[in-house]
Amino acid sequence: MLSLFLKLSGEIDRKTFWIGFVGLSVFVIGVNTLLRQLGTNMTSFYIALIFPFLVIYLIYCVYGKRLRQMGHTSWFLTLAFILEILAIIAVMLAFGGAEYFSEFSQYSRKEDIDPAIREAIIQKYQDGLRSNYHLIQPILWAIPVFLTAYSGLREFRFGRN
Repeated sequence: MLSLFLKLSGEIDRKTFWIGFVGLSVFVIGVNTLLRQLGTNMTSFYIALIFPFLVIYLIYCVYGKRLRQMGHTSWFLTLAFILEILAIIAVMLAFGGAEYFSEFSQYSRKEDIDPAIREAIIQKYQDGLRSNYHLIQPILWAIPVFLTAYSGLREFRFGRN
């Protein structure tokens, strides 16, 4: 089981992929719960600093092995990460990010922004995101859900029966 989560090389079947997916999900939920319980302190800071890189590594271990078994390389997974990052940037810009940056760009770097104005700009952006959450969430979940379904439901390797 350790090789499933710690070794990048190899291939896994569908059943092992789903076991890895559940294990990875439990790990992510557990660490997020731990971070909420710890609050804001140095321990949670260091965990939060390392956590994203560890999760990406674990994703490459589980998904990469399954994709190799299906006849793909890990570049397929890297492409999914790049598409997700582009989707995040597009969502941020489409749902108020451009206006957010425009509001702050009218102030010079050395000029102090009135805290009330700064809070108003931030609040306006957050309200825009919150009001469009029903549109944003499906956009951001589309790539991971597709990749998981593709990896977990496909039965055989390309070229094999």
